[in-house]
Amino acid sequence: MKKYLLKISIFLIPLILGFLLLISYASRNHHFHASTWYYYKDFEYAFHEKDIDILALGNSKLLSALDKTVMEDTLKKSVALLGYSSANISISKLTLEAYLQNSSKKPSLVLLEVSWFTFNNERTHLHNIAGDLFIKDPSLFVHILKYDDDLLVDIKKSFKMSLQQFSETESSKNDISYAIKFKAKSPLTVDYTFNISDMEVVFPDHIAGVDPFLFEEFNALVEICKSNHINLILFTAPEDETFSKSQKDIKDIKSIFHNLSDKNQNISYLDYSFGGDLWDKKYEMWLKDSHHINENELFTLELLKDIEQ
Repeated sequence: MKKYLLKISIFLIPLILGFLLLISYASRNHHFHASTWYYYKDFEYAFHEKDIDILALGNSKLLSALDKTVMEDTLKKSVALLGYSSANISISKLTLEAYLQNSSKKPSLVLLEVSWFTFNNERTHLHNIAGDLFIKDPSLFVHILKYDDDLLVDIKKSFKMSLQQFSETESSKNDISYAIKFKAKSPLTVDYTFNISDMEVVFPDHIAGVDPFLFEEFNALVEICKSNHINLILFTAPEDETFSKSQKDIKDIKSIFHNLSDKNQNISYLDYSFGGDLWDKKYEMWLKDSHHINENELFTLELLKDIEQ
């Protein structure tokens, strides 16, 4: 039996060491690829500099709402917008965890955009950027059994990309980001139409609900901030009034954020949607559609003003 175990060890140990070396190499050389789904340069910036003052997390509602330049010019602090379109709360948690594992200092503040569908697993998803995060921070592999099999496919794709060599010229040909999705500015007019039938494609009963696993992931993100003594500001970006009124369980969802803020000194909740303390009808003129901001510079100034107060 001992000889058998010895032979197995002699065979497995080199394989394991080789795999660990490949993962280590991939982690050091991995780059976030250009895409209209996010601001890939902010991910590159954050994971390279490792000392960002303010991290912003969320999905496309976050990416539409905030202007990084306005934030940095106003606050005189470094900012990284680390959101991803249609991403679920797991992506936000994994992003924060991976960044902290690799950072040289902790951020002073995390901004997390939350909304009616934060805990809905039909409207938000574990997108393929999860594979990039697992390669960038191999310590995330302790969580791998928590997620579905699609994650393994994403990790495999990211791993192969990390081992390939891309020239700077080739990369620059695909220098695209979420910024391409903004329209021409028109802050004094409403330039969209809300169609309730579009909403009912995903929410036929007008109920977003609370998926237990996503709720657990949200609480894990909160605990990461608390254990690292990082201030956390939750905010709900402006939405169309009719869209908000059509959300049957919105009070139940918002109560989660309000209760968390009430019970924790270093957690705040700012609500700019209809029914919230900070709602203003003028915000509808800043929207691109029912729930995405187009005039992100103007909204960023409003948010920063409220944060400072």
